[in-house]
Amino acid sequence: MNVDNLKQAWGRVTPREQRLLLGLAALLLAVAGYSSIWQPTRQRLEVAERLYHQQAELSARIQRAEPALDTSAATGPLSVRVNDSAAAAGLQIAEMQTDGDSLRLAVSGDAAQLLQWLDRHEREGAALQSLTLQAREGVLDARVELRQ
Repeated sequence: MNVDNLKQAWGRVTPREQRLLLGLAALLLAVAGYSSIWQPTRQRLEVAERLYHQQAELSARIQRAEPALDTSAATGPLSVRVNDSAAAAGLQIAEMQTDGDSLRLAVSGDAAQLLQWLDRHEREGAALQSLTLQAREGVLDARVELRQ
């Protein structure tokens, strides 16, 4: 069908039917616009708002979840406490270096014991400055820098 045929067909339709067809076309255009533009945009906005609220809640939880400091166990030099607690936890200290108020050490042992040991020292007030973990043959090796 070309444009001339369409014009002739349109001319044969009564004015009342022309208005009805134009109204139907406008309605179809509005529905198509709603379903292809408005609705997907609204859905993306709702997803973005939900993710934002989840992230804000997670951020607030993380800020509230700072470990409670147990200063009652923090008596004596850090190096002595670290050495004693590592032996008690069944961990092996390969090297230890003190530099003022910081302590660098290489520790190896069972992963669960090592992570609990690190957590306990943080709760006792030692600040974890750096941590490098490497697993080999069922043993977890850690290079740690703690600061009092």
